[in-house]
Amino acid sequence: MQSILDFQATVLSTTGYGIVLTAVTTMFWLRKRGERAFLYFGIAGGCISLGGMFSLLPIGLPPWPQLVFNNLLWMLFHPLALCGIRQLNGKNPRVWQSLLLVAAGMAAYLQAGPADMGQRTTAVCLVYLIAWLLTARELWPGHSRIAGAGRKMALAVCLLYALLALARIVHAGWAGAVYDAAAMRFSMFSSLGMHWLSFSFILCALYICYERALEHTQHQASHDGLTNLLNQRGFRELAEAAYRRSWRERKPLALLLLDVDHFKSINDRYGHQSGDLVLRQLADCLRRQARADDIVGRYGGEEFVMLLPRTGLHAAHEAAQRIMHAIAELSPQPSAAAAPLRISASIGIASTSQQPYDSLSSLFLAADSRLYQAKRNGRNRIELAEG
Repeated sequence: MQSILDFQATVLSTTGYGIVLTAVTTMFWLRKRGERAFLYFGIAGGCISLGGMFSLLPIGLPPWPQLVFNNLLWMLFHPLALCGIRQLNGKNPRVWQSLLLVAAGMAAYLQAGPADMGQRTTAVCLVYLIAWLLTARELWPGHSRIAGAGRKMALAVCLLYALLALARIVHAGWAGAVYDAAAMRFSMFSSLGMHWLSFSFILCALYICYERALEHTQHQASHDGLTNLLNQRGFRELAEAAYRRSWRERKPLALLLLDVDHFKSINDRYGHQSGDLVLRQLADCLRRQARADDIVGRYGGEEFVMLLPRTGLHAAHEAAQRIMHAIAELSPQPSAAAAPLRISASIGIASTSQQPYDSLSSLFLAADSRLYQAKRNGRNRIELAEG
């Protein structure tokens, strides 16, 4: 208990943890500089860590200027954290507005002067309250592009911080200009609580960083780098789950296999960059034609696959016709001097509405045989596995 009641030792040890967290956050930014949010978090953590250090270690300033300097560092943390969250949400961080909030808070702090502790506390805690309520709004469900447990933990920290800031404002109004022993004790413990919440927020930011990195890694593992469609592995995982759900619900499921006609001649005549352009445009076309729960992937080379839940053979045939018409309207242009290319595709279709396939693999084989039938019959056509 003695170490907890020792205010200076607790602040110093917590500051040490904060410096480590700030260093790790900054390293994340150095490794991925496109994620500027972590630059804001790193600067914010640096400010509050230095503020904690300078509040305990002499830096050669008289007491009042040093107190002003320390509180300026502490105050900068809060709007900078808000800037970081706004950046993570893909919004303008509004740095100047945040600095104006700090300037207004410091003006009120200086006006209160060294004699009025209650007004000084109110000035800084109003800045904290505004900054954390705005940050909580950015993290609120429906307002945030940030997903995962990190967002929920950060939101909880924001609300706790705002509640503690409000409590300190109310307490300052009750305590008056000069704090007695009981008021100083409340101020001491609430200050420690703010230190812990500040470093907890940096930890939440690190967890958000981890979740984003993990999501990016998982996306790379399951998606094709050229078209950003599901790759074979990613498609298989989702398609197997959809097949099992279709089997449980006794609803039909259709699979379309699509192959670009004469794709090798496009690569041979115009080069692989033109071939890549055709594949990207075709992938965009399939995305536009797909319904929300359809599963679309690039299965390899110029072959694409679509799984259509709750779809019988007739409805799948209509969907394939729409896709073929959309493909016919594509006009990839190899170069500025070259004429746009006309492309077509062959499609094979199989559906569980015609035959109770015992696995996704058998459904796939049926669609694959129909695809090769379409290519043997002249290409640019649709063939159905009718049971």
